[in-house]
Amino acid sequence: MNHNVRSAALWQQLWRFLLGLLLVMLAYPAVSQQESKVLRSGWYQWDPYQYEIVKDELKHLTGLDVQLLRAVFGKMGIELQIDPVGWRQHQLDVKDGTRDIAGGAFRSKEREAYAYYSIPYRSEKDMLYVRKDEQKKFRFKTAEDLVKILETGTYKLGVIDGYFYGGPLMQYINDPRYADRIIKVKDDRANFTNLLEHKIDAFPIDHLVGATLGWRHGWQKQVVEMPNPVFEDSIHVLFSKKTTNPELVERFNQTLLQMQNSGEYNKVMRDYLLPVLLGQTAGQTWFFIIDLIGTIAFAISGLLLAREGKYSLFGALVLAALPSIGGGVLRDILINREKLSVLSSPVYLATIFATVMFFYVVFHVEDWYRRKKKTTHGHEHMFIGRISNHAAIEFFDALGLSTFAVVGVIVAVEAKIQPLWMWGPLLAALTGAGGGILRDVIRADADNPGLKGSFYAEVALIWGLILSLFLNWYSFLPKYELIHLTLAVVGVILGGLATRIAVVYYKIRSPMY
Repeated sequence: MNHNVRSAALWQQLWRFLLGLLLVMLAYPAVSQQESKVLRSGWYQWDPYQYEIVKDELKHLTGLDVQLLRAVFGKMGIELQIDPVGWRQHQLDVKDGTRDIAGGAFRSKEREAYAYYSIPYRSEKDMLYVRKDEQKKFRFKTAEDLVKILETGTYKLGVIDGYFYGGPLMQYINDPRYADRIIKVKDDRANFTNLLEHKIDAFPIDHLVGATLGWRHGWQKQVVEMPNPVFEDSIHVLFSKKTTNPELVERFNQTLLQMQNSGEYNKVMRDYLLPVLLGQTAGQTWFFIIDLIGTIAFAISGLLLAREGKYSLFGALVLAALPSIGGGVLRDILINREKLSVLSSPVYLATIFATVMFFYVVFHVEDWYRRKKKTTHGHEHMFIGRISNHAAIEFFDALGLSTFAVVGVIVAVEAKIQPLWMWGPLLAALTGAGGGILRDVIRADADNPGLKGSFYAEVALIWGLILSLFLNWYSFLPKYELIHLTLAVVGVILGGLATRIAVVYYKIRSPMY
């Protein structure tokens, strides 16, 4: 009797153990989803949102989306495994559970069937790119207008396979009647190449991606962005319904909101979008021209001092080069820049050399003319004609100072040096005034104007601070536009120029220690 009772008790315990084991096994997938420490994602070339850089001969994946998602999931204690994959395949992988998430996605009915959506973490605006000589063919106000143009013509449209371009354009892309006009590629760079090689006539692309690629590869001269958007909407993270759950999505949403409230979100946006937009501003033709004018201006200021001091041709070259590139070299050494900016392009040194040789000829022709006319009185104090050396030096210095101050702030943003409100003005002053101060040190000028009384470097400090504060404020706005930063840069250049001219005119001195 006791034996039977013990046997029944053992069988009951064994049954409970097996039942508990079965329940644990059934619950394991859900538990693993909630506590998974690694989520699988993917990337393809999509600058500035995700791209590779080479540092110390090693490739590093970076970009706005990459760094933002790493930051959010990192706070959740989750690591991202990000492997190269095309966008179409990435969507299929999320659908079947091969990958857990995908960033940078618009909402669509197709995706809602296999993925959960996070709250929006940024917005995106798709624009149409065409060749410059064909922009009249693609004038439209709405996406519906564009579709009519495409339907009535024989134009070939480049698209990224798997992308969503908004309802009207997607209906055209998916219409079998126009299948031979749709050229599908893996990334936007291929669309640019096809457009330039006349394999397609137009393609839609994210506004920032298009501007970034055009800037980095110098394609702006051949292509143009049409003024009206094709599609505009918020961007989300997709979570695979096969491998994740709504609780994980909610954790992500709450962490993202916390980062937005704490300012960490804006820091990532500032670090990865502002350098791109400022770089695009500095890469525009008008800024390049002004930059060259600033270089020539500083070179001329050195040449006029060399002419007054009766320096040799080589000495004049040194005095011309120091204010033009000396501040930038000091700045790059200070922040440990991998490559000095002066070495990135031969244009600036060539410009300085050409300026020295040009004015060498001009000055000698002027001397010959004065000797011929026997009008030597006061020629040491004249630039050309009736413009005094002093007035010319001050004007050219003011122009160079304000232009180079902007460059200093841009370098501070690109180098991600914080706080920007402190380092932006300092690098602006060093870039704008450092070379001139170094020039006067080489000249053994005991009354170095940059250090003794002249309100000079302070102009770069003030306008560098204004630009830095503007960029800090602008980083908190929900949308970034290139035109806003362009206007800010133009305003700082004009403001710095006007300030320096006013300082000279009213003989304003720097407060003495």
